[in-house]
Amino acid sequence: MLTLKQFRARYHITQKELALQVGVTPATMSKYERGEWIINQAVIDKIKELYGVDIRPLKTRKKIWRRK
Repeated sequence: MLTLKQFRARYHITQKELALQVGVTPATMSKYERGEWIINQAVIDKIKELYGVDIRPLKTRKKIWRRK
């Protein structure tokens, strides 16, 4: 499996192009790629549908605070 950035580099696709193809904003795509947000499963599925490639989600760098 590839990371989102590896996938884009291999297929020579910009963040903006991929964002438009899968239905998210370029800013959202950037956050997915940097690991700030966890990539949505629907986006992973759409990339697989369009390109036949499985994308490996990155772990988020931000801490998720949970109430006790």
